[in-house]
Amino acid sequence: MKYGEKILKEFDVESDLEVWENKQTRDYVIKITLPEFCCLCPRSGYPDFATIYLEYIPNKLVVELKAIKLYINSFMNRNISHEDSINEIYSVLEKKLEPKFMKIVGDFNPRGNVHTVIEISSDLVVKKPAEEKEYTPRSRERSFSDKPRERRGTSDRASSRGSRDDKFKKDDKPRRSSNKEGFRKISYADDKKPKVVKKDK
Repeated sequence: MKYGEKILKEFDVESDLEVWENKQTRDYVIKITLPEFCCLCPRSGYPDFATIYLEYIPNKLVVELKAIKLYINSFMNRNISHEDSINEIYSVLEKKLEPKFMKIVGDFNPRGNVHTVIEISSDLVVKKPAEEKEYTPRSRERSFSDKPRERRGTSDRASSRGSRDDKFKKDDKPRRSSNKEGFRKISYADDKKPKVVKKDK
């Protein structure tokens, strides 16, 4: 067995996937392309090839480049599906690095007229809330201490409607009274009327 074959066969992801300390305080993006991914079809044993695109924003740790290369190459003799392989890589790196953000895309070469792309991203992970509030209809939200609205009878509504109608009849559009000469007519107490002075033209 060649030394490379021995390394890949004995690769232990827990002890051999080396990580380094992230010494930077700012946020930055690491992009890694792994164009030689290979695994075996779990049904037929035929090889499947893919290019893996890894992108992440590190937190406290970064993955060592040679270690990620050996880890990816360790899939070469494993019978595993497209979906399981990419999900496993994502889970392992997420556990090891605990990044602020991570995205993995596995772009598999077409085989049998089928082209598959597997994508996993932190943005796509939907976390279920710890406590889900049950939906309560609005009618049930009112407490027993709340006073119910008083319901008016038919006669009360009719009387109120009648009073409104009478008010509208009384409060029709006000009429403007004026004499023929164009002066406003003003009413005074005790029927005392002012003298109307005609304006000379």
